[in-house]
Amino acid sequence: MSSLNNKSFSSFFQETTVDNNGIAVTDINVGLVNLFKKYNEYKDNFDEKQGYLVAEFEDGYPDLVAHNSILEDQTYWWWICLLNDLDNPMTDIRANWIYTINDSTEIETFVNTTNQQNRESSGRIGSVLELN
Repeated sequence: MSSLNNKSFSSFFQETTVDNNGIAVTDINVGLVNLFKKYNEYKDNFDEKQGYLVAEFEDGYPDLVAHNSILEDQTYWWWICLLNDLDNPMTDIRANWIYTINDSTEIETFVNTTNQQNRESSGRIGSVLELN
């Protein structure tokens, strides 16, 4: 199984701007908003591969759900949260609930496609984050 540990959404956070203190910064919130927009464009095309029933010992542990599901890798916990529209992974992963899981090839395709589209786009992804 391929791992996304070597994949990133870096294309959403490539551009930087110099702030008032002369430091190059990127607004992570703008990058995340753009990431979620792309995800929402694609999410209806994902195929459910598994309806995963959460066991008692997995309650509140999205990493265990990711590890024990067809994903077989705890680093995919964030994908389960996205796919199931969960706001708080520690409280929204509940025992005896069924969550949609798809395989890592769809995740990898999404990552590669969105990164490629962002590299080809002339639009700005990030903006200044002021912490003063």
